[in-house]
Amino acid sequence: MNSFEFLEKLGFSSNEAKVYGTLIKHKVLNGYEIAKLSGVARSLVYEVINRLIAKGAVIRIDGEPNFYKPIEYQDLIRSIKEENEKNIACAERELQQLATENANVDYVMNIVGEEKYVAKAKELIDSAQTEISLSIWRESFEVLRSNIENAISRGVKVHIFTFESISVAGATVYSYNINDVSTLFPYRRTTIIIDGGECLVGEEGDRNVCVHTRNHSVVSLATDEIVLNVFWNKLIEKENLLSKGCSGADFLQAIHNLAERYGITDEMTKNFLVYNFQKEKTQNGKKC
Repeated sequence: MNSFEFLEKLGFSSNEAKVYGTLIKHKVLNGYEIAKLSGVARSLVYEVINRLIAKGAVIRIDGEPNFYKPIEYQDLIRSIKEENEKNIACAERELQQLATENANVDYVMNIVGEEKYVAKAKELIDSAQTEISLSIWRESFEVLRSNIENAISRGVKVHIFTFESISVAGATVYSYNINDVSTLFPYRRTTIIIDGGECLVGEEGDRNVCVHTRNHSVVSLATDEIVLNVFWNKLIEKENLLSKGCSGADFLQAIHNLAERYGITDEMTKNFLVYNFQKEKTQNGKKC
């Protein structure tokens, strides 16, 4: 008995495939003959034939008894192709609509591990269309340098804030050029903002957990942090409060002087982790 599994792949049931395949082979048959030659039970064969008639794959020739003939296989294949193309086009439209509805979902995703962080950072930088803003350390920058330079070559504007010395052609760099920056922070945070609407924020270290998001609030906070850092950098530069290659202690003293000038006290705003780290470093320095 012939196997008509290839017809099942076109949407026929097993019995429909047997009946249509048998009719293609024998051209015109009555119900009894179809059941006998196809192997489909007589109790089922007329139900199967009627389904094929409804599909347009079989034609009934009225008589005593009725006879049945298949439509030409070329016509069947053409009909299936047209139906599939129509269904695929419809599915594409519907899927596109579904994808568009949730295109701006404000998700927040944790990324654990340096390798995954670097991969995501490179992916985001490579996807930038107009602008990249970074708050970054030199070591992290060097890992991403080639991707950043490629973005600049594509015409993407790149703004970099850093406490260290970083040089890259075509980017705007705001830097304090501190020579012993490790004395300032107990961790190293990197912030990357892509086209003003997507960011990657994380800290280097044992935990190495980063956050990737399009959430407007988080992106705005990350942007504000970079803007404020740039503001203080330009103010300190304009007032000539620091020299190039200054120390961490020089930087802290300049910030302390500005805080006193503008009435900003320790109780008004403080990152306790950084504050305690810097306080300990200062006290240890005085003991020496």
